[in-house]
Amino acid sequence: DMKGVGMFLIVLLFVSCGYTEKELIGVYAVADYKNTFDTIQLMEHNKYRRKIYDKNKKLVLEMDGEWNVDGDIIEFKSPYYFNLDEDLVRFPELLQDTISGGLGYIWSSREPLFFSKRNTLSFCIGHFAVDLPDQNCYQKLKKPK
Repeated sequence: DMKGVGMFLIVLLFVSCGYTEKELIGVYAVADYKNTFDTIQLMEHNKYRRKIYDKNKKLVLEMDGEWNVDGDIIEFKSPYYFNLDEDLVRFPELLQDTISGGLGYIWSSREPLFFSKRNTLSFCIGHFAVDLPDQNCYQKLKKPK
């Protein structure tokens, strides 16, 4: 019946809002941090390269790791440094805390419903990300033309 078809289409619309590895590949950077500049490059075969610079623009952490995507959830395998924009010039020992992995949500800044290209992709890592604005959130950088 038509009511059943309508419900199926609504469910399909919400279920199919996931992201693919290919769609996510690119370089992401944290916006609005004052003490660090942090980039994560998502690469093919679920590999990533990360670089963190302190407020003096000195490279203080470079690491490679693995990532996975499942729908709108992104996971960074351990080791992963959870960057909360601490002052790494004064407290460089904070960089040693890479025991845990990182888990977060992916979203698009203006995602049309039907047959349009998605706009800027972002992801936020950690349980604080939803409650605090711009907390550990990375935005995909546009490719230079």
